[in-house]
Amino acid sequence: PSTADIRFCTTRDGIKLAYAQSGGGPPLVRAAHWMSHLSYDEESPIWRHWIEGLQSEYSFLRYDERCNGLSDWVAEDVSFEAMITDLEAVVDAAGLDRFTLLGISQSCAVSIAYAVRNPHRVSSLVLYGGYARGWRKRADAREIALREALATLMREGWGRDNPIFRQLFAQRFVPGATAEQLSWFNELQRRTVSPENAWRLQSMAGDIDVTSLLPHVKVPTLVIHGRGDLISPFECGKEFAAAIPGAQFVPLESDNHILLSQEPAFGEFLRALRTFTDQMRQRPARKPDAIESRRLVTVVGVDILHPLQAIEDVDPEAT
Repeated sequence: PSTADIRFCTTRDGIKLAYAQSGGGPPLVRAAHWMSHLSYDEESPIWRHWIEGLQSEYSFLRYDERCNGLSDWVAEDVSFEAMITDLEAVVDAAGLDRFTLLGISQSCAVSIAYAVRNPHRVSSLVLYGGYARGWRKRADAREIALREALATLMREGWGRDNPIFRQLFAQRFVPGATAEQLSWFNELQRRTVSPENAWRLQSMAGDIDVTSLLPHVKVPTLVIHGRGDLISPFECGKEFAAAIPGAQFVPLESDNHILLSQEPAFGEFLRALRTFTDQMRQRPARKPDAIESRRLVTVVGVDILHPLQAIEDVDPEAT
């Protein structure tokens, strides 16, 4: 979208979030992940093919996470709960009632939490390259030590033209990238998030744990994961698929955490997503479960059957 297509909404704690919607077709919402920038991503060979591929099939809604891109960079709260309420704020501002929700990387956990709270709004759930437990919660001593070292380097080398930091960081995210893509990835760091916010967000992601929510996901779910992903190990995708009732699982032959345009796995990702969402649209709408039905009857009963009795119990002057 052009700059005119970018809009802003305000969260409960006063943070302005930038969002944009493009394309046509059924609504698809990409829950925000870090290192995004609504306008710059359209130029970048890291994310451009994602935007083009998704907006060609869907009415594609994306937004910049707080402390990233065009959203406010100054935010006291960067908690997991804040990320969930940010998603709520964006879809409400966009006027979406029901949509497919796409989680990427750490936003998979956010998407799961949102879907468990709002099953009536999520028609289907797609999880790519994510994890139920953050890097601290996975209790892998080697990974924890590496992440802590990277956190220190973030404060010193993030966004600078430092070949040592760039190679170490980028090679974990996109080991299959070309020299041009690596250069753009380095610029992506510089433009999308400050060193301090990068450290804060990575620290928050390390403490994520939504394993208890997985059995409670009631919406149709597709899990897609690269076999060689170094940021979110393949076992994380298998954990999603095993614990979410009825989830479909599609493994991809890729080592990249962010799928690149030149690899066959990206085309496989788009085909799997399209096939899944087409199948979901052909299914009959989900009926409310017993708890939702009882809630509905209770609200209607109290509101319509007993208004006079309620008034009788109140001081006439107050009435």
